[in-house]
Amino acid sequence: MAPIKKSSRPSSNPEGEYTVNKHGISNQDWILRAYRSLEPGNYLREFTSRNVRPDGRPFVSSRPVFIQRGVLNRNSYGSAMVTLGGSGSGNYDGKENSDGMSGDASIGGSCTRVIAGCTLLVGRPSASTPHHGDIDVFVSASPLSGPRFDLGGRENIDSSSLMIGSSYRDDVSTEHENTVQLAFDHNNLISSDMERPPQPLDIKSIESYLRRNLRSSQYINPQELSILPGKAAWKVRITVHILNAEGNVTDASLLCICAALRDLKLPMVETEETEGTGSVVKIVPDDEDDEGMGLERLKLKNQSGTGRKRQSGKKLTLGPVPIPTTIAILPQGTNKSKVLVVDPTCFEEDMSRGNAITVICNTKKEVVDFTKKGSESKLSLEEIRAVMELGMKRATKLECLVSSVSDC
Repeated sequence: MAPIKKSSRPSSNPEGEYTVNKHGISNQDWILRAYRSLEPGNYLREFTSRNVRPDGRPFVSSRPVFIQRGVLNRNSYGSAMVTLGGSGSGNYDGKENSDGMSGDASIGGSCTRVIAGCTLLVGRPSASTPHHGDIDVFVSASPLSGPRFDLGGRENIDSSSLMIGSSYRDDVSTEHENTVQLAFDHNNLISSDMERPPQPLDIKSIESYLRRNLRSSQYINPQELSILPGKAAWKVRITVHILNAEGNVTDASLLCICAALRDLKLPMVETEETEGTGSVVKIVPDDEDDEGMGLERLKLKNQSGTGRKRQSGKKLTLGPVPIPTTIAILPQGTNKSKVLVVDPTCFEEDMSRGNAITVICNTKKEVVDFTKKGSESKLSLEEIRAVMELGMKRATKLECLVSSVSDC
C-alpha cells in the first residue's frame, strides 16, 4: 500500500485534505480503519511484508508490562493489577533491541488490563492430603471488557466487527456514517483471507489453564495453607476480572495471579479444639491482635480445659514465578508461509484464527508448560528452539517485576 499523502489545499485549510474532526480522529484514520475491517489480510500484510506489526513493534517484541499490587485492600487479602501496553511508571518499560523481548506498544494504543483479588475460606482438607490447603481460580468478563462480551462474560464474535479490537461507534459523526457503516457491517467483512471466523475467547478454558499451571508450577506450597492437619486448611480463591481485552489475556491473567499471591498475607487465626464438638477456627482481625504477640503462637487454657491456639499471620513462601510467553502464528501470503509474533493484540489473534503457542518458563531455566493451539500451529525444530529462547528471556526480564516491584 503506497503511503497516503496530503494534497495541496488553499490556505484556509492548513491541515490539508485529511483534517481532524471534533472527535479527534482524522479522515485518514477512518479510511485506515475501514480498510482494516474490509480487507484485514491485506492490511496485515502491508506491515508484515516490511517486518513490522500494525502497532509498530517488531515480531519478537512484547508490549510494556505494568504491575500494581495492593489495589483491593478492603475486599481481599492480596490483589494486583496487570496492564500490557499503554503507559505507566516504575515498571518494566518493554524497550529493548531486536534481540530482546519488548518494543514500544504505545504506537497502537492497544492495552490489555486485568485485576485479581485473593479471598480466603476455611475448609477441611482431603483425606489424601491432610496437610495441604487448596487454591482455585475464577475468571470473569463483562461488556465493559470489550465490545464482543455479553452480560454473561462470553465473547460473541457476531456481536461486533470481526476485526475491530475496540469499538468506535460512539464517536461516529454524521459525515462518516456511510464509511463507518461499511466498516462495521458484518455482511461486508467477507475477505478472501477469512476462510473461517476467528476463535472467541473461552473464559472456562482460560480458568482451567490458569488453575492447572498454577498448581503444576509449584509456585505456591500447599502445605503452608494448613491450619490444623486433617481438620482445617485455607482455601485461596483467586478471582480474575478482565477490565480491557485487547489481546493476550491469558498471559496477563497468569502474571496478575502471581503478583496477587505475592501480595497475599494469611491472617491470624484462633483455633479451639474440644472433645465433643471438634475444632473451631476463628479469623482474628488485625485490631484484635494481642500487643507483642503478633509473631508468636499462643496457647491458652480456659476453665473447662479446652485448648486455644493462635497462629500468627504470615506471607507465603513462593517459588520461581511461572512467566508465560504467547506467540501467535499469522498467515503470510498465499504460499502457506507464516509469521510468529510475540504478545499478540486482539487484531493479531483474530488473524491467527486461534493458532498460537504458549510456553511458560521460570528463572531456573525450566519449562513449566508448552501449549499448542490450532490446527496450523506446526513448528520446525529451529522454530521451537527460538520460542524456548524467547520464553527464557522473558522469564528473566519479568521475574524481578512480579517478585518485587519496588526493587526493579
